[in-house]
Amino acid sequence: MQRTLGGSRTRANRLKAGPPRFARLSASDSSTADLLYGCPVVTAHGERIGTVDHLMVDIMTHQLRYVVLARKRNEALVSIPWHALYFDAAQGRLVFYTLY
Repeated sequence: MQRTLGGSRTRANRLKAGPPRFARLSASDSSTADLLYGCPVVTAHGERIGTVDHLMVDIMTHQLRYVVLARKRNEALVSIPWHALYFDAAQGRLVFYTLY
């Protein structure tokens, strides 16, 4: 099920502010989301960060913007910009590339 996300604003504020900017795509919504669901995400040094839980798509441009990770229970959700990741086909994982 595709859901739009615009924060925790009241109904009156949502009407004034315009439509939400992002839509959440789960594995059941898209073949791309299904392929990435559960894919491990690691740092450039190979340290595991988490696994892909869902994707965030920009409603206006229809482009993938964020990958939201599932982490250990009771930890905060982590979203990583799509442009900061690359797919390591040899290992079957997404790598979070940073300069640090």
